Amino acid sequence: MPSTPPDPAIDFTALDPGALPPELVAQARLVWADRVRTEYRSIQIAARFLTEALAAGEPLDVVRRISETLDEERRHTELCGGMCLALGGPVPTPREVAAPLEDLAQVPLDERVIASAISLFLISEAFSVGYLRDLEARADHPVTRAVLRSIVGDEAEHEAFGPELVERKLRDVPVAKRAAWRAFTGRLVRSHLDRAERTLQRVPAEDRTLDRWPEPERASLGLLGEVRLALLCQRTYATHLAPTLEKLGLG
Repeated sequence: MPSTPPDPAIDFTALDPGALPPELVAQARLVWADRVRTEYRSIQIAARFLTEALAAGEPLDVVRRISETLDEERRHTELCGGMCLALGGPVPTPREVAAPLEDLAQVPLDERVIASAISLFLISEAFSVGYLRDLEARADHPVTRAVLRSIVGDEAEHEAFGPELVERKLRDVPVAKRAAWRAFTGRLVRSHLDRAERTLQRVPAEDRTLDRWPEPERASLGLLGEVRLALLCQRTYATHLAPTLEKLGLG
């Protein structure tokens, strides 16, 4: 990670892990270190998407927005690293978190662009924004709240970009091919929902509401318990993602 502060406006020294429950701090170190990994992975995926868009001759406005996303994902990685340091934990290095991307050489270029737009900018961002907005609204520690607000502001812009791009790319796709993209989208969404449903199977029906899992201490460090995460997954899908997919003919 770079030695310069990820965001000069955020005073990471104001987060004192010694003033917080040790078990909560230990969990937060693991979670924020894993967020370094997932954000770095987003850099890799966005970088590949940029090369695909350039090779496919996408409009320069699309190239610009993907380029901006690439830089934002780098900043998010640095912010997550800043939280790791503030919590007194190690920061994973790029060498430790980098992973090979799936080989898509045999997939036609235009299909790769559509697949990336759906998976990255439509589905992943929708769920991510749902989780982050919930945390930002409840995080009472100023450092955590500032980090979450900085990330969620960028992610919301990515989320808005996805439907626009997917709608344009699918406009001239034949009906039969649209059905294939609908099935592709359904598989991606189902993986999120299935994971949530497996978690909630262990929870009594009367406890499957967000107000039964307030988690104020966890929220103060940007953490979500698995039950609240599962409930947020279902809520995000029902209130936001499902209507968007229906509008695009992918629901």
